[in-house]
Amino acid sequence: MADGQAVAGSEGTPRFPGVVEPLMDMELRMLVRLVDQDEENRSHFGVSLNIPGGVIYGQVVSRDAYAREWESSLRGLPGAGAEGLARIPRLIDEVVEGRRDEREADPLPRWVHLRNATFLTGATAQTMHYELWRGRLADVVGWSLSIPS
Repeated sequence: MADGQAVAGSEGTPRFPGVVEPLMDMELRMLVRLVDQDEENRSHFGVSLNIPGGVIYGQVVSRDAYAREWESSLRGLPGAGAEGLARIPRLIDEVVEGRRDEREADPLPRWVHLRNATFLTGATAQTMHYELWRGRLADVVGWSLSIPS
C-alpha cells in the first residue's frame, strides 16, 4: 500500500483512509536547513509564523544552538532532575543519528527552533515570551521573513 491510499474492502470501497501528512512549506524548510547546516551556529533570521492559536515571532536558530542553549539554561537550576533534563536534546540527537537511514529520504527539517520568541494570541493580555521555542513545521500555515516592529 502506498502512502495516502486507502485499503479497499470486498466491494472495492475504501475501508479506511490512508495516513496523509500535512504539506510543509518547502521554502521555509530550506531556510531552516541552511541555518541548521551552519556548524558555527552563528546564523539566524527573524521570522513570524502563523500557527494554531496565533502568531509567534523570533529568531530562527539551528537545532544545535537550540540544544546548547537549552542545556545551558537548565544546568543552573536546583534539584536532582535538572542535569537529566539538560541532556534531553543531546539524547534525542543520538537516537536520531542512529536512525539516519530513515531520515535520508527527506533531509529537510520537520521542526523550527526560535530564540527570543513572542507568541500573540490576539488578546492583549495573552502575549507570551519564550527564551527558546520549538514547533512543528507542519503546523505553520503562513510565515514572513520579518518580525513585528
